[in-house]
Amino acid sequence: MPTQAIPMTLTQTLIMGVIQILAVLIVIFIIVPLTTFAERKVIGYIQVRLGATRLAGGHVGITGPMNRIMWGMGKVPMLSILRGLPIFIADALKLITKEDIIPAKADRGVFTLAPIISVMAAFGVFACVAYYPGVMFYMPKSWPVIGGLPFQGFITDVNVGLLFILGLASVGVYGIVLGAWASNSKYPLLGSLRSAAQIVSYEVPLTLSLLVPVLLSGSLSFKDMSVALSTGKDLNPLAIIPLFIGFFVYLTCGFAETNRVPFDLAEAETELVAGFHTEYSGMKFGFFYLAEYANMIVVSSLATAFFLGGHYLLPFGLQRFIPATMPIIGGPSFFFFFAKILCILFVFLWVRATLPRYRYDQLMDVGWKYLIPLTLVNLFLAAIIRFAF
Repeated sequence: MPTQAIPMTLTQTLIMGVIQILAVLIVIFIIVPLTTFAERKVIGYIQVRLGATRLAGGHVGITGPMNRIMWGMGKVPMLSILRGLPIFIADALKLITKEDIIPAKADRGVFTLAPIISVMAAFGVFACVAYYPGVMFYMPKSWPVIGGLPFQGFITDVNVGLLFILGLASVGVYGIVLGAWASNSKYPLLGSLRSAAQIVSYEVPLTLSLLVPVLLSGSLSFKDMSVALSTGKDLNPLAIIPLFIGFFVYLTCGFAETNRVPFDLAEAETELVAGFHTEYSGMKFGFFYLAEYANMIVVSSLATAFFLGGHYLLPFGLQRFIPATMPIIGGPSFFFFFAKILCILFVFLWVRATLPRYRYDQLMDVGWKYLIPLTLVNLFLAAIIRFAF
């Protein structure tokens, strides 16, 4: 694993930082629309019904040939799953060109600011996520100013990275609450109240479940925690027990924190029309949409890094049994990290297609009566394993 050894000037540092930020944003803006397409297709297959098959539009102009091509793809077994792929382009164009409507009695300033808060909180978290624990590659030496400089697998390595992630991610609820309040409508207000109570409730077991890897690794740095927990270095073999329990608690809380089924009480379209974003349209609604899927990627990244082996092949510290000298599977890889994120995103879609929504009292019961006591017991177990053995 190569390490940073080249001193950089302030200008070089700023340029490399901008390049890394742009690279992360481009990947996110590719994954989010593809995830919306995959959601339609996965739910369609699981529920034995058609997902996206063709692009909406007439049979003239550009949509006609595209529809005929996609319909023909259905006759090819391996390509049938890709039918309707351009639909996410249509979704993006629809959001950009749709009329931006603001209710007459809404607080216009707060109404506009709320989705911006949500999307900034969701995207800002990626500053501390380590996609690879070292240098991924070096910039071509022929390039001016930044030639030969390392491209790190993370934007920044903060020694309290996990604390930064949890703190900034929790700001996203302000966008939901403020947007619903500013709409001056009863359905969004009910959705925001549900969301605020839900997120506050489930942040407690979520944080307690993440304290297990913190306790076992002895660090708050995203990169250091990921490497220590993945390789199993200085990790007691019994640590797999609290990590395994912590993973399922964390993932459950992750569903609640992202307002996904079966915890989508903030939207609950069968009860509240669309919940907190009922009055939003155009790109303001698009920002809330981006924030939700970006938060799904964040939840998947943390689960991958701290429980599923991160950049290494095996989860829960089992990588210790594979020699580091073994080619491909013995060392870290960005593709391992990326593949695990995709698997967890699939679980998000799978759960949406199979489980019904909780009642609100059931949702609160799960968080306070079951998950919090379980995480406290699990944290106590991790402390015993860490300090008594």
